[in-house]
Amino acid sequence: MKRLTTIIAALTLTLAAIAQQDIKMTISDGITNTDVKRSIEKNISLLLSEINRACAQERTLQLDNIDMTASGRRSLQYLWQNLHFLCEDNEIFERCLTTADGYAIRNIYIQVNPMMEDYDDERDRELTIRLTRDGRIASVVMAASEMAYERIIQNGLDVTDFERRQTILGFVENFRSHYDEKDIDALRQVFSEEALIITGSVIKKYDYSGDRPMLKTEIKYHQQTKTEYLNNLKRTFANNKYIKVTFSEIDVVRHPTNPDFYAVTLRQHWKSSTYEDDGYLVLLWEFHEGEDPIIHVRTWQPERIGNRSITREEVINIMDFTIPKKSY
Repeated sequence: MKRLTTIIAALTLTLAAIAQQDIKMTISDGITNTDVKRSIEKNISLLLSEINRACAQERTLQLDNIDMTASGRRSLQYLWQNLHFLCEDNEIFERCLTTADGYAIRNIYIQVNPMMEDYDDERDRELTIRLTRDGRIASVVMAASEMAYERIIQNGLDVTDFERRQTILGFVENFRSHYDEKDIDALRQVFSEEALIITGSVIKKYDYSGDRPMLKTEIKYHQQTKTEYLNNLKRTFANNKYIKVTFSEIDVVRHPTNPDFYAVTLRQHWKSSTYEDDGYLVLLWEFHEGEDPIIHVRTWQPERIGNRSITREEVINIMDFTIPKKSY
């Protein structure tokens, strides 16, 4: 008992010591505008210092003095309700990445202190902080794996394609956070008003074509509008204490005849307090110069049919959609 008390006291002292240390963020390269560079360094330094103090003191975040967008502030507060985290480095040197809508700083290493039951994800994680063109913090999300990031970005064919892939990767990272935060408004903004939602479910039915009935397993597809999908998702949020969504096997493909369309394929594992499944999520994106990209189609297919896994050839892909050829 005395040893346990000593350990707890040591941990408390460690957290207190970290909380008292202001974190300094320094951009190593990647941006030439010195005013924006200073704004980014100042805003991230203030934010990470406040995160550490709030984590050590087990309190809510106080973000009024940090230059953040309203959506970024709201999103981070939602995330903080379920996950507290601590940045253990008091000095951070990172490259600034240019994205289609601003900048991003990756590789900010943190340790997670979950506020929910049954948390079984990794405790050592990375943050990605995305910023506007003038250096305001736009979002703070748990990062995709470095392997996924490199594979998506290195396939960029030109500057525009590279920036769009950065945007897509940012969405994937945000997408996971939207479920952690149960942020229905953020999901509403990314789907077009005419978005088509297709969800596959495994059913069993009898085949009477042979000598005797045989029970067969197949996928039945259900179609929803954007409104129907979001209403169902809102009920799901309300009926679950927690929702954890993880992505793997991320693939991004640009359409061969219309480069404004991209298909993003994700292996999705969904786990909530009432339900768990595994499958393939496909999102069809359209980009317009000077506008936010939108999702026209969302499809989901279960990973298994009966006793077998579906092949990647069976997963819906960009050539399954009728996309008009781009007119220049």
